[in-house]
Amino acid sequence: MTDDDLGRFLADAFDARARAGVGDHAVPPPPRYAGADDAPTGARPAAAAPHRPGRARWWAPLAAAAAVVAIVAGALAVTRGDEDRRGSVEAARPSVSAARSSTPPAGATFVRVTTANSDGAVYGVGMPVIAYFSQRITDARAFQQGTTVTANGRPLDTAWYFQRSAAGHGPIEAQLRPKDYWPAHAKIHVTFPARGTALGGRLATDGRLSTLDFSTAARTITTVDNTTHRVTVVSDGTRYGSFPTSLGSTATPTMRGIKVIMEKGRQIPMKGPGYYTARVQDTQRLTFGGEYLHSAPWNVDNIEAGVNSSNGCTNLLPRDARKLYGELRVGDVVTFPNATGPRMQMGQGYGLWNVAWNEYRTGGLVPTR
Repeated sequence: MTDDDLGRFLADAFDARARAGVGDHAVPPPPRYAGADDAPTGARPAAAAPHRPGRARWWAPLAAAAAVVAIVAGALAVTRGDEDRRGSVEAARPSVSAARSSTPPAGATFVRVTTANSDGAVYGVGMPVIAYFSQRITDARAFQQGTTVTANGRPLDTAWYFQRSAAGHGPIEAQLRPKDYWPAHAKIHVTFPARGTALGGRLATDGRLSTLDFSTAARTITTVDNTTHRVTVVSDGTRYGSFPTSLGSTATPTMRGIKVIMEKGRQIPMKGPGYYTARVQDTQRLTFGGEYLHSAPWNVDNIEAGVNSSNGCTNLLPRDARKLYGELRVGDVVTFPNATGPRMQMGQGYGLWNVAWNEYRTGGLVPTR
């Protein structure tokens, strides 16, 4: 159908519907609201008003226009093809928060849920989705059931695990992950539970947090070997490099297990028992307690000799720390399979990958099943 044909079609259809479809004696219906209390002041249902032909004439073109729009939409759907159909789906997609709701418990107190993650961010494959809760909840079964995740548009099985918030953002937090690391080079879409989802007792979600979209980068896994005293980086199956290191001393051993880069800082101050360094460079945080990958120009001899002498951090030669700072990102996995310290736990950082999947799916501090 050409643009000229479409114009003639619209004109003829509108004229026919306006003249024949609505008579002068038709009375426009009163506006409809969800209930009488939802109507604005002065607009609540009342007795029928006397018939005024002028109102009918004013209403007729609107009714006709609605009918014509429906007719034209059908014609366009037939003539325009797949590209227009995709566009119409996108245009009609409602915001999740506006379209989804659940029935909250009677007299519910609404709990605000926020996230540490950013829309549009690119993370390593070990990055959890972190949700903070404004109140201590007791039942997360409905919250788990109401959460859906896709990777490149395909459903992905994930689970929440609850713990006291080590970050200090409210009394409790939860971390969401799949069984294994997130797929690399993927677009992840998370839909959070609707407003009113029960959280135990009279608590319910406030529904403000509706969706999260982020991407994953390469599958970059760094292994820190305490036997060889080497830091080896493999990205998408290709070895990036291997670098000497000095880990924690006997008095301050480095924790073993799977860690995730939490944040990066080109230059930060560090302090601990008996030391303060104002400008530590190329730092990548691994724990809340202060373990980092970082440049250690003061410890070059021990790094090159493979002698553990740090306060728990992974000390690197300055040139190597600079390379790794440029290569690694927040969410990348760093494993310490044989470090001499205690095993990394959930609340000590992003320690979620140290929890077996069957245990993780139970929900931790708050039951999810």
